[in-house]
Amino acid sequence: MRIRFDEQLKQLNKEMINMGTMIEESIGDAVKALMQQDVELAQKVMAGDEEIDRMVKEAEANKAEDEKKRKDIETRNKAEQMINEIDKALAEQGDKIDANQKQQAEQLKTELKTALDNNDMATLESKMSELEQMAQQMASYAYQQQQANPNGGAGQTTSNNNDDNVVDADFEEKN
Repeated sequence: MRIRFDEQLKQLNKEMINMGTMIEESIGDAVKALMQQDVELAQKVMAGDEEIDRMVKEAEANKAEDEKKRKDIETRNKAEQMINEIDKALAEQGDKIDANQKQQAEQLKTELKTALDNNDMATLESKMSELEQMAQQMASYAYQQQQANPNGGAGQTTSNNNDDNVVDADFEEKN
């Protein structure tokens, strides 16, 4: 879809350049017709004005459609990015995420992919919003788990040594 949009944008750019060239030529012909009082050239300029007006109206009519296409492409790109980010988060943080949240995220991701495949923009936007909320909940849960167990169980030792005068220190031997 993005390739087709880029091609349409290039075509629109060519049409705008052609319209500018036509306007420039028309202005030159109008000035020449006035200076030489050439009736035939003046009629040609007026006919060219109608063509320019038609092109302007066509460009204005297509503006809304072009804007919708651009918005749809941006939405699709954002959805694909979200899917990748959720996949990455689930792979990296999956063991730190509540199983229910993980299942819901997988379900939303599947629904988002289906909406992408069906080009269903309304569902796509809705599922993206739900997935964003789910990602925030998962991050919050993972953060809470980390705060509850900052070392993750590693590095903890139990010692029966009650000597409060023990000092850990690094030392260097001087020659």
